[in-house]
Amino acid sequence: MAIKVSIIVPVFNLENLLPKCIDSILAQTLSDFELILVDDGSTDRSGEICDVYSNRDQRIKVIHQQNGGVSSARNTGLEVAKGDYIGFVDSDDYINKYMFETLYKTATKYDADLTVCSYREVLEEQYHDIDKLNVINETQHYNNRKAIQQMYIAKSHYITYVVPWNKLYRRQLFKTIRYEEGNIYDDETVAHKLLYNSKKITFIDAKLYYYVQRKGSQMNSAFHIKKFDKIYALKERATYFKQVEEADLYRKSLKHYMDMFFWYYFLAKSELNDIGKELKELKRTFDKSLIHLLRNKEISWKQKIMCVFFTINPSLFELIKNGRSK
Repeated sequence: MAIKVSIIVPVFNLENLLPKCIDSILAQTLSDFELILVDDGSTDRSGEICDVYSNRDQRIKVIHQQNGGVSSARNTGLEVAKGDYIGFVDSDDYINKYMFETLYKTATKYDADLTVCSYREVLEEQYHDIDKLNVINETQHYNNRKAIQQMYIAKSHYITYVVPWNKLYRRQLFKTIRYEEGNIYDDETVAHKLLYNSKKITFIDAKLYYYVQRKGSQMNSAFHIKKFDKIYALKERATYFKQVEEADLYRKSLKHYMDMFFWYYFLAKSELNDIGKELKELKRTFDKSLIHLLRNKEISWKQKIMCVFFTINPSLFELIKNGRSK
C-alpha cells in the first residue's frame, strides 16, 4: 500500500513530553502514514521511548544518530521518507487527531503543493482536546508570490508561513532543498524556497497544531550569540530573491532583514559581553547591503539616513536614535 504521508519528528531529550506528541500522531484519523522518529543523540530516555513505540506500531520507523541538531534530524528524515507528502511535528508539541486527514484531503482536492493550517499556542501544563475538530473558517489559495507576501503582512502571518510544522508538503518540493545544518533558525533557511517552488499554496483557517510554549525551548531562551543565525538567514533570503529576479520580494525581504538586523545588533550589544568580533562581522554583511537599502522603495528616507549613519559609525547611529526617542 502506498504511503500517503511521512511524518517526521526530530527527537532530543524530551522524555516527559514525547509520549504526548507520539500519541497524538498515532491517534490521527488518517491512517496511511509512516512516522519517522529521528533520535538526535538523546541522553535521556527519549531514544528508548521511540523504540518502545516502534515495537507497538509497524508504521513507526526509528533512526538513532549522533547529535547534529534539529536541522540534521529533519534532513535525515527526509532522506528515508517514502510518503507522497511530508509533514513535520516537533517533539514537544502535539496535534489535533484530524490534522493530517484535513491537510491531506485539502491538498489532494485542490492539487496544492503546500497546505497550511493555523496553530494554537498552549502552555506546557495544558492539554488541549485533540478529539475536537476545529471549525474551518475559510480556505484561501495563493500562488508562490502571494503566499510569500503573506509573510510580511503581520508577525502572526510570518510565523504561520515560516515554521515547518503546520504544513503538508508535496514530497517533490524537497528534491533539491534541505535544512541548513548548524543554523538554529533552520526553518528561516528554507521556508521561502519551499513557498517559491510551490505552484499552489492552500491555507485553511483551522487551529490543528498545538504549539507548546516551553520555558526551556529555543524560542524562549535568553539572547545568545547563535541567534545571529537568524540575521544571516534573512540576508540569504534577500539574496535568493535577487538571484531569481523577484524585485518586489527582494525589496520586502531586504527591509525585513534591515529591521531584524538593528533589533538583534543592539540587543546583543546591550546584553552580551566580549562580542566585538561577532558584531564587526555582522556589520560587515550589513555594509555590503547599504547601496541596495538606499535604493529600496519599501524603506523611508529617514530610515535610509539612519542606515548611512550606522555604516559610518554605529555609535553615532545609536546617539542619534536615542536622542530622537527622548
